Amino acid sequence: MRWTLWIVLGLFPLVDGHPTLKTNQNSLETADAALNHQSGSLNSVLHLDDTEKAALEPTRVDPAFPMKELNTSHYPATRAARVAQHYLNYHHGSPSKWFMVHDIKKASSEDIPEVGTKYHIQFSVQEQATKEIVGNCTAEILFRQTEEQSAPEVNCTCDDLLKIKTSDADHALYHHIKHQPEPMAGTDIPDSQGNIPKEMEPLWYLGGIGASFIMWQQSNESTLYNMAHVHSVKQLNSENDLLAFEYVVLLHDMVSQEIIHWHMQVAWNPTQGVKVTQCHLLPKGTMKQPSAEKHKI
Repeated sequence: MRWTLWIVLGLFPLVDGHPTLKTNQNSLETADAALNHQSGSLNSVLHLDDTEKAALEPTRVDPAFPMKELNTSHYPATRAARVAQHYLNYHHGSPSKWFMVHDIKKASSEDIPEVGTKYHIQFSVQEQATKEIVGNCTAEILFRQTEEQSAPEVNCTCDDLLKIKTSDADHALYHHIKHQPEPMAGTDIPDSQGNIPKEMEPLWYLGGIGASFIMWQQSNESTLYNMAHVHSVKQLNSENDLLAFEYVVLLHDMVSQEIIHWHMQVAWNPTQGVKVTQCHLLPKGTMKQPSAEKHKI
């Protein structure tokens, strides 16, 4: 019996030395696509549950400073938005234009080690005189970790309407005050019934704009300031185009429920805006109770 053995040999190329592995971005993307396709196929064939599917997903690394969503009606978001409001008023307000936060649309925060807490706020703004919603703003507010009080750092952008620094009403008011026979003055604004005489509204607004500077500078993560009362205001002599006023204002910290008294001097004209030239905290117990309403114009 004759056996014939057939042997078929495959010829393989011989490579001298060690093989070299070359990778580039395209090959990595191709590999990722293949893995994603493979994972999808496995999920459908094996009918994996959510836990098993998660095990096949690539690990996602959290950012260095993860963002935390905030309830827009709770204190942390309100506090940050209020600081942005104070900042806006001091930089864009006037005796005929005073802004308030109308609605907080979105809020988040991030803790930055050895730096502080940064808040990200989106909100709409209402102008107090007209009660109109005049724009939307986005702000970043950084409360730094410091041993002594330091003003929060604010970066705020708004609709173009909020950037207008002068108006016909401002110019008319400026010339009206300039040509008064006697300096303007007033006390106890608003009165005990909460009323503000029409002629005192510009001084009330101007006091609010000046107080916004103090409230911005004095704010931290344990405060929530609002101007409650103008104890007194009087117009000062001025040798330039700026109108100057001296105020004593009462600020209400809504967290501690403390009423604090500040003295400030405020300068203003429609071109240069509002500037607080002097301010200092008055010692407790040095202020008398507000007297009966008395206005002079």
